[in-house]
Amino acid sequence: MYACIHAPDAGALARAFSPWVEIIGSSTAVFALTPRQLAERQKLPHNAAVASTIEAAVIAARNFPGMTYIAPGDEIRMLGGLPIDCLPPDPAIFEILEMWGIRTLGDFAKLPEDGVVARLGASGLRLQKLARGALDRPLRPEIPQTIYEEFAEFDHPLELREPLVFLIGRFLFDMTKRLKSQSLAAQALALTLNRQERVLRLPFPTRDVKFLIKLVEHSLETHPPDEPVEKVRLRIEPTEPRRVQHGLFTLAAPEPEKLELTLGKIRGLVGAENVIYPKVLNTYRPGSGPVEQPFLAFRYFRAPLEARIQEKAVTTRTFRGQILNIAGPWRSSGDWWRPDAWDRDEFDVYLSDGALYRLVRDRGEQRWFVEGSYD
Repeated sequence: MYACIHAPDAGALARAFSPWVEIIGSSTAVFALTPRQLAERQKLPHNAAVASTIEAAVIAARNFPGMTYIAPGDEIRMLGGLPIDCLPPDPAIFEILEMWGIRTLGDFAKLPEDGVVARLGASGLRLQKLARGALDRPLRPEIPQTIYEEFAEFDHPLELREPLVFLIGRFLFDMTKRLKSQSLAAQALALTLNRQERVLRLPFPTRDVKFLIKLVEHSLETHPPDEPVEKVRLRIEPTEPRRVQHGLFTLAAPEPEKLELTLGKIRGLVGAENVIYPKVLNTYRPGSGPVEQPFLAFRYFRAPLEARIQEKAVTTRTFRGQILNIAGPWRSSGDWWRPDAWDRDEFDVYLSDGALYRLVRDRGEQRWFVEGSYD
């Protein structure tokens, strides 16, 4: 059962019965009612109603004075005499109902559903369910914002890091449990030691308490407090948890927690300014991107020139030269099951004519070719 209170201070009155209260408008509040509270329903103040559905309770509380109780299955009889404008305003549908001579919720409730859908659509059917008190939906309570913060003050200042990390670990354990209960995760930690605050931004939302403790420990190792710690305050900034879907055939990436801890250790060794994340620049400004190393362009001969090799000389039908320098061979092969399988050795040769060529030996046919030249 649900109870609805319609009064200027409806929210405060409703929270006297339940912490889970849905506020509708400026002066209407709805909450779930237990059997014991239902037996004591005469204690409900101002205009109030109890019904098996939220919307039936809201309509009754807004339009009947005092206390109203609607038994399950009795919604049409109780609400039927109310005028049609008790429903949420819809001028187009109200105009059609006025033309049909529909004046009350009971008149509207008696219309066949198929006809209502055909003539008024889904909005008309929803209004008819409201008129019947049959529109059922879950309660949408306003959940007060939770502050994830812990504080401790010591009689004797802490000089060692271990007891400080132990205390912060207890804080994190309690706060991550509260985060989990509300389906949230941490996106940043704000740690205040005495009057010095440090903010640890997380690269991804998490509530892994072991990872968070390690992160704090690395921060304290890298930047220890300047003086013994008398006060500790830890605050977590909550956010929506990350949702990761792994592909069936994709390679497993390293766990973000382990990667971040590794990066934290590297920052401690080389400095945070020397550890950065790659990112795509949102600009085409010349010179803003990475500078590419120059490389040689290769020009293919179509078709490759058959060559004859004699000692250190290369002879083709278009040129001839002595080999002054040579690099290779680079052997490659493939498609052995096909008639056009390939098996070759490649050499880069610098000839006496001042050009650099790619010399290829076909190992299957035992023939030499010059495949092209480098510009």
